[in-house]
Amino acid sequence: MNRYALPLVALVLLGGCVTAPAPQLTADNPASPSAPEATARPLRNALGVDNLTKKTRQIFAQADKQQDQPSPTPTPQLQQMDQMPGMKMP
Repeated sequence: MNRYALPLVALVLLGGCVTAPAPQLTADNPASPSAPEATARPLRNALGVDNLTKKTRQIFAQADKQQDQPSPTPTPQLQQMDQMPGMKMP
């Protein structure tokens, strides 16, 4: 008897769900076929230039200008290396 009790209870529960009427969907329910569509907002341009991008480009442009200018004197570290024995390049 215990062998058939669990399947019998499951069958009775599922049978009760089949015979229950489906709930009515009103027009404001999103699952209703007569519900209005959602308003679509335009997507922002993800590749557009914002303030942070402009500032970053400006910083890179300033750094590039500084690298283009030759330094007037050699750095002191290189001068010290030239004075060390064995460090002179031929």
